[in-house]
Amino acid sequence: MSKYLGVINNLLSGSYISPFSNKSVSIPIDEIVIERSIENIKFKFTKNLLNKKNLVISGENSFKAFGEKVLKSLRNNNLDFDLNILKKYESSQTFATNLSLSSKEYENIIVIGSGSLIDLCKFVSFKNNQNLIVFCSSLTAAATTSTVSLTNNGVKETIKSKIAQSIIIDLDNLRMAPLRLLRSALGDVLCRSTCQIDWLTSHLFLSTEYDETPFALQYEDERLLLDDSYKILEGDYDTLAALSRMTLLNGIAAIIIGSTHAGSMGEHLISHYIDMFMGEKHPGTLHGEQVAVTTILLSKIQNQIINFSDTLVFKKLNITDNNFRDKIFTQMYEQFKKKYFDGERLDNLNNLLEKKWPEQKAILKKHLLPTESIEKALKNCGAPTNNVELRIPNNFYNLAIKNSFLLRDRFSYLDVAHYTMTLSDYFIKD
Repeated sequence: MSKYLGVINNLLSGSYISPFSNKSVSIPIDEIVIERSIENIKFKFTKNLLNKKNLVISGENSFKAFGEKVLKSLRNNNLDFDLNILKKYESSQTFATNLSLSSKEYENIIVIGSGSLIDLCKFVSFKNNQNLIVFCSSLTAAATTSTVSLTNNGVKETIKSKIAQSIIIDLDNLRMAPLRLLRSALGDVLCRSTCQIDWLTSHLFLSTEYDETPFALQYEDERLLLDDSYKILEGDYDTLAALSRMTLLNGIAAIIIGSTHAGSMGEHLISHYIDMFMGEKHPGTLHGEQVAVTTILLSKIQNQIINFSDTLVFKKLNITDNNFRDKIFTQMYEQFKKKYFDGERLDNLNNLLEKKWPEQKAILKKHLLPTESIEKALKNCGAPTNNVELRIPNNFYNLAIKNSFLLRDRFSYLDVAHYTMTLSDYFIKD
């Protein structure tokens, strides 16, 4: 057992018992390695790749950062392989399909990369029925998720993909990584609380499924990161290991519950809107940087409503398919209607809130994290905490806050703020 794997050791062995379902929880991943250095590690996955056609895929930047160390390690494990270093790639279904066609002759894919390239290789290996090995050049929940997010005609779609057989993280490599990437990773995982509150509220209001297990797996590492995020800048091994675990657990959550509800709710909707509609004006901010800022916003909305609303009454919203033309793509309307309250459905919810809101508030408060603790942790390691630091203008950011609830059927506090007519309270003032 690795000292840096923590609770992941129990998930790999199948010995973790959920305190909520009292059932054993395991994951379909053979091997996860988090070590100071992979240089002399004998990997479990290599026995299945000996004398097979193996392809290593990497991007130019990832290869410069981590490539030679990985190749040396693979050779130390007696593996033969071909190498494909991509000069350019994009997170689209068209590019992914073309990459799968050009990689079809191989039995195994080994990727050296981060989020978007790992997603592409998950798509490729699923399409071609290949084993997938992931060497993380930087931290990303994409390493462990069972889906990928790829654009199709400009719309981000979630697609089933291959779950990696082995996932490898080298802490010495992370210590050499640009601090911006580590700050982005922290921003991406600190949405734990906003995701949990959004999903739990959806469960209480709409009777959607809910499972606390994936959040409970993250509580311990989250406390460490909230208290000691500055140690990321110092290259502290234990803090980087905690960040690595929480990143992987964020993706593992999707395997456990069968969806991304535990790691992608209201804060991610705003980030998706930015990516989908800023076009050429997009400042090139990283996913985790955007999520850091949008998490702070969602946390403010959640804390305000849960802590200070003695009653909760939903007003009627006039949403039709006209709202989805131009700004939003028409095909999203059918998905949005799943969480739309109108007529009898609206009356039933308000009746429920009249009777149950004080009780529901008490439940939600148990999992509510003060916005200040999230913001402080991000500031302590130099991560962005507002849209100005992201170089996103106030007027566009306000549009994203206003319209992003239309993108998916995920019910969040963006919806609650809309229905209670309080959303404008959270717009950024010039």
